[in-house]
Amino acid sequence: MVRLLSLSALALFAANAWAQTSTLCNPLNSTCPADPALSATYNTNFTKSTQAWESDFFTIVAGEELVGFDQGVAQLPITQKGQSVTIQTNFYIMWGHVDIVMQAAPGQGIISSFILISDDLDEIDWEFLGGNDTTIENNWYGWGNTSQMNAHWIPFANASEGYHTYSIDWTQERLQWLVDGNVVRTLPYAAAPEYPQTPMQVRFGIWAAGSAGEPQGTIEWAGGLVDWSQAPFIMNVKSLTVTDYTTNVTSYSYGDNSGQYTSIKSITGQSKAYKQIHSPTRWQQAQDTWNGLSTGAKIGIACGVLGALALLALGFSIYCCAQRRSGRLERQAADKEWVRQESELQEYRSKMANGAFALSSMSHGAKF
Repeated sequence: MVRLLSLSALALFAANAWAQTSTLCNPLNSTCPADPALSATYNTNFTKSTQAWESDFFTIVAGEELVGFDQGVAQLPITQKGQSVTIQTNFYIMWGHVDIVMQAAPGQGIISSFILISDDLDEIDWEFLGGNDTTIENNWYGWGNTSQMNAHWIPFANASEGYHTYSIDWTQERLQWLVDGNVVRTLPYAAAPEYPQTPMQVRFGIWAAGSAGEPQGTIEWAGGLVDWSQAPFIMNVKSLTVTDYTTNVTSYSYGDNSGQYTSIKSITGQSKAYKQIHSPTRWQQAQDTWNGLSTGAKIGIACGVLGALALLALGFSIYCCAQRRSGRLERQAADKEWVRQESELQEYRSKMANGAFALSSMSHGAKF
């Protein structure tokens, strides 16, 4: 227990070391653009044919050249000091549920993370230390206040040796962390004076907290310095599912600088993400177009199709007839040639039987 408490204390030094915990505009002290809403459920699975993250839904903030795909898994590797990979959603959720199926990267000093974070730095974390094969960490902050000591360590063996589902379920009333569907921590709203309560993006990735040059507290939290001779260090992701509990909303914006959920404003309508997720396939588009036609138009199209099929059938029949006639002519010519050759053969056999070739040979033979 003493060891776990010391790790929790050291964790706060790592809060500002990773690019995932930054913001481009903080609504607590600025007027910021509205955040595009998800307002739906989004799911992505990685197949053998997957070659890139869907740019409509994700931005690779760091390490784009490092990310790869293999056998149904998205691979986020680092191989040397200074490298990191951070991927974030282009949409935000206002209360919601997120599942990631992943395998943490092994390696002392290597951190794999999966977090929700808002523009004003409300934050909900899952963090996996590559050198720690006995526990995993979850954490939260309100409004970027990293002086809070909210880290919680869960006994868990070898997060880097198998795939597990790590989840965050976030509502106005309470916050839960789950592993493989089992709740491992619950935070009631009333128990957290700076409860995370503003629109969140999903971010995840890998970085080397144990790199030389990082603050000593960060290196100690990470378990020590990275041994780069053991590279590559790879975080693997099989799937990600995100559900926005707020629906029929196009965007979220801050009504003031308080950072309170009551100040969040939303615009009613179908979000860009919702439209992209529910955009019909070509077959569905064709069905919708057909269903929208009048009865007369449908009859006209049906007649046109039947007419075209009739013409095709007629053309095919003419072609078949021509081929059959050509075949008959070729057969007749072949039969005629066979009769000629058979006649010559019979004549040759008759001459042989009558000794014609023998007499001819004698008459022209050698003289004695």
